[in-house]
This record gives sequence, C-alpha cells and structure tokens, in this order.
Amino acid sequence: MKIGWLEGSHNISFDKANTWFCLGVRGAGKSAFLEHLAELHLEAGNAVLDLFGARSGENLGWLRSKWAKEKRILLLSAENAIVETPTKLSVEVKPYAKISLSDFSNYDIIINSSPLYPNLDSEFEAVNTIISILWQRLKWSRLVFVLCREAANLLYARMKITENQTLAKTFVSYWLREARHTGTSLALDSQRFMAVDVDVRSLIDFLVFKSLGAGGLPRDLHYMYRYINPPWMQRMKPFQFAILSRRGDIGVGTFPLVDWHVKEGEGIVYQLGLKVQFEEAPEKGESRGTFQTLGDREHAQIIALYVNEHLGMKVIAARLSRSSYTVKDHVDKHNAAVEKMGYCPRCRRVKSPLDAVLAQRL
Repeated sequence: MKIGWLEGSHNISFDKANTWFCLGVRGAGKSAFLEHLAELHLEAGNAVLDLFGARSGENLGWLRSKWAKEKRILLLSAENAIVETPTKLSVEVKPYAKISLSDFSNYDIIINSSPLYPNLDSEFEAVNTIISILWQRLKWSRLVFVLCREAANLLYARMKITENQTLAKTFVSYWLREARHTGTSLALDSQRFMAVDVDVRSLIDFLVFKSLGAGGLPRDLHYMYRYINPPWMQRMKPFQFAILSRRGDIGVGTFPLVDWHVKEGEGIVYQLGLKVQFEEAPEKGESRGTFQTLGDREHAQIIALYVNEHLGMKVIAARLSRSSYTVKDHVDKHNAAVEKMGYCPRCRRVKSPLDAVLAQRL
C-alpha cells in the first residue's frame, strides 16, 4: 500500500488497534482493499478473523491464497453442518459454538463464511457468539484484525438477540469504542456512508474512499474536494483509494489487488472442493408469554434422566423446574415416535444415544 499525503501525513502502524471504514459503490474494490489490509496484519504477526462475506462465500478465497500454505486456518460452521474438506487443504473446521479465546492464539486466520450456514439467522447467531468471545479477551499477545465486509450486518446481527434497534446500535458503538481494549482492530465497508449511525462513524480511525459513483462525498466532507479531483473520486480504479484519518490527514494511494480475490459467480465452494451438508437443526424452546416450551435438548435430557438414571417423573420435574405433566407428555411423545417410526426425531436432532430406545422403567 502506497499513500501520497496531500494534507498532513500519517505513519500507519499495524501494531495498533485501529478502526477502518471503506466506502464505495458496488464493484469499487472495497473487499479487495480490506483483504489487502488483512494481509498486512498477517505480515505484522497479527491474527485475522474474516467475520462476514457474501453469500457466495467470498471469504473462502483465503483457502486458495499463499496464506493457506503458510498459516493455520480455522473454518467456523453451523452446529448442524457437515463440512468435508479435500486433503489438499490444510484447514480445520469446528462449530461456531465451540470457539474459544485460545483459538485466536492457536490460529492465524479464522473464517466465518455464509455457505457453512443453512440460513441467515444461524449466521447472525454465530456472529453474536464470536463477538461475545472476543469481548472476553482481556489479555493478548497479538492483535486480531476483524474483517466485516458489510457494516450494517453487525447491526442486523445484534438486533437478532436484542430485538431493539437502539440497543443494537448502542452495543455496536460501544464495541467499536472499546475494541482496542480487547486487542481488536476492525475493518468495515459500506456502499452508503450514512447507512452507518453517526455514533459509529465518529469512532473511525481511517476512512477509506473507493469509487463513489454518482453519489459523491457526504456534504460534511466536501472540503476534501479542495485536495482531490471530484471526477477521480467518482471513477477511480479498483486499485486506487483516497484516505482520511481521524485527525484530518488526507491522502491518495494505490494497493496491489490480491490474486485470490473471489469474483461474482465464480463458485468458490465448488472450486475448492468443499462439500457442505446440513443435518436437521435442533429446535429451541420458545417463549409463550407465561411459559417456555421445551427445546430438543431438554426433551432428550428428560428421556436420559428417565431411562439412564431411573428417576421418577416428579423428581425430573423438580430438577428441571417443569411440571410432572410436561415430563409425562414428553415421555409419551418419545415412546409414540419410537413405536411409529423407529426413532424419536427430537432425540435424533441432538444426537442422543436414546433416539431409538423406548422410555420405560425397568
């Protein structure tokens, strides 16, 4: 990356936790720029977490880069995903729910890719889990560079669990503000600058502009046109960019486009030889106002307590804070399913060894 400073100057260090925001129209090369930043962090000895990518799996491009041979790579997947990787790929796979703080020390590149999830909801749940783990990172030996290819997705993911836009924005703003205290450097991109809340925008260390198209700069940044030709800002090439630092330094620059960048319609999953299948996902309990329904895991727990530990229904009910009627109802439904189909679907979804066993007292 080469930068010519037009106003002020800035020595960019990849040993510090900074927040980068890349703005540009579709196809401007935003993802390519963030990928180059990620490579610079790897060269500095930092870890990379590629948190978001397009549905096509653009962040799986790492697996065909030179880094796939030099670095330790971990793929995160849905809990019900079965991911087969060809022997030529030196990569490990684990469900997102099993990620731990030690993974950010043990692996150099961690990829959370959309094709490894059956739907958007499960992908957003994974993002929240990963962010929560990072939030617990109170000591570290190296930075983690988090690459989020669409800034608004952080907000959408948080709204998945808060169901409140204000709380979601508050958390994202707080996370960006406190990221450096968890050894996290963040990079986000967006097609529209105003699509991101002002509280988030105020926390950006480096604002990077790619081709802006007809929209141009936001009005409060029009002063940059005194230094940079507006037509160039509208039509710059994918390898070009303009940059504005938090303290007001303005520059223009170029960067090398990575040769492993995934193009639209390329079919990277098939090119890599990845095979992804999804088992039927376990059902979770739902809130029905005055009570909570039982999810598959609690159903299987009831059957295990009844069959393996020979506990009575009243004892099980007391242990799980449920009614005796609820326990009996689930035992009866389990037995009915086993007698009719040869197995209980609820137990099978959570891989219970009792999925084909009648629940009866011996």
